[in-house]
Amino acid sequence: MRSFLSYDIEEPAVLAKVRNFQSGLGSIGADLKLVRPEILHFTIRFLGEITEQEKERIIQTLEGNVPPLDLEVRFKGIGTFPNDKRISVIWIGSDESSAKKFEEQARIINTRLEEQLQTLPREKEDRFNPHVTIARVKTGRNKEELARFLQLHKDEDFGSAKIRKLKLKLSDLTPEGPRYSDLHEFT
Repeated sequence: MRSFLSYDIEEPAVLAKVRNFQSGLGSIGADLKLVRPEILHFTIRFLGEITEQEKERIIQTLEGNVPPLDLEVRFKGIGTFPNDKRISVIWIGSDESSAKKFEEQARIINTRLEEQLQTLPREKEDRFNPHVTIARVKTGRNKEELARFLQLHKDEDFGSAKIRKLKLKLSDLTPEGPRYSDLHEFT
């Protein structure tokens, strides 16, 4: 089962602002795959394909062993991966204080997992970059207009939301986009 650990974004006002921003993105005519606002989340660790046994070990390893996160996150700023010249992912960032707390939480979670589960894939990136993916760029159509739009909105503020619940999620890839379901919610 393809899975990851994340914190969901559930604040209706933030999701409405994201939806509105995505409408603006859609009007550019770029070839984009927009992420449905109701599935937006901060990924803490992508786990890839795991077995039922690994799922249970992940739950046992993290349950009660991860400090609770009760964080008011300000969603601010638009960024891209890999960079502004070659855009494949469009994302929303967070305020600096929240980003540092997410980085610390990711470090704790990854350390616990790597101590207990040597079979999990290693993280590809040396540095954790807290972000919320809102769109994927499929082709270079209207690339210049997209880059101008993103530059114009690089400091966009989407409001704030409480982030509390770490979840182990199942990711089912479909032609309509990913479908996520909760495998476990950590207390």
